[in-house]
Amino acid sequence: MTQEAATPHWGSSAVDVHEWNLPALKLGFILSRLPPSGRIVEIGSGEGKVLRTLALHRPALDLHGCDIRDPATPPSGFTFHRMTDSIPLDDASVAAVLFVDVLEHVPDPAHLLRESARVLAPGGRLIACVPVEGEPVSMYTLYKAILGKDTYVQTKEHVSAFTHRGLRALLEERFDLREVRYGYHSLGHFMDATFFAAARMRWLRDFWWKDNVYYNEEKTSSPGSVGLLNRLLVAGNAVAWAESTLFAKRSTLAAAMFVDAIVRPG
Repeated sequence: MTQEAATPHWGSSAVDVHEWNLPALKLGFILSRLPPSGRIVEIGSGEGKVLRTLALHRPALDLHGCDIRDPATPPSGFTFHRMTDSIPLDDASVAAVLFVDVLEHVPDPAHLLRESARVLAPGGRLIACVPVEGEPVSMYTLYKAILGKDTYVQTKEHVSAFTHRGLRALLEERFDLREVRYGYHSLGHFMDATFFAAARMRWLRDFWWKDNVYYNEEKTSSPGSVGLLNRLLVAGNAVAWAESTLFAKRSTLAAAMFVDAIVRPG
C-alpha cells in the first residue's frame, strides 16, 4: 500500500522571539512595528502560530486570522474567518494587515493586496515577510533550470516567485513603503534553495512537514536521522538569523523582504 504524502502544516505553538532563528526574526520585525491598538488581521494564518505569539506580547490588540482552510487547532487568543476569494472583513475596518510567508502561495497576489488595501483604515499598515525567489541570479533560478520550473511549487507550494524590483512595484500600487529590510542572504539563501530542491525526494519532504522541530516541537529530542536533521536545521537557522540581522539593510543575494508600509489614500 502506498503511503500518502505528508500534509503541509506550519504548527500552532507560539514562537519564542528571543531565540536565534528565522521564525523569531520575522516575529521580532512584526512586533516592533505593530500599531499600539486596533484590529489586526493575518492573511494566511494557518494554525495560528503568528497570532498566538502576538497574543502573548500584545494582549490588547484585537487579533483576527483568515485562511482558506480551518485551523486544525482551535483558535486561542484570536478570531478566525474562513476566506475564499476576498477578505471577509468590512471596508476600512482594520489597523494592520499581516502577511508572513503567504504572498508567494497566492496565484493572484495583486488581488490580495487590493483586498488588503480595501479593509485597511486610513493610515493602516501592511507588515509583510515575503520570500524573493525569482531573481535571475539566484540559487532558486539555478535549481529550477536544472530540475524544472515547478520545483518549488512541488516542494513548498510557492506558486509566485518575486524579484526585489517586482515585489516593490506590486506593493507600491497600493502602499507607501516606510521601511524595507532583507533576510536570507548568501548562506540562508543557499541553504533554503538547496534544501527545498532536494525535497523533491519524498523522505526529505515528509521530514519537513512531519518531523521539522519548528512545526512539531515534540521532535526536539528525536533519535536517529530525524534528530540529526533537526540539529542541522537549528544550526542553519542560527547562521541565517545572524546573517540576516547583520545585513538587514542590504539586498544583495537576499532571498526575503520584510516590509512595513502604509495604505495609500483612495
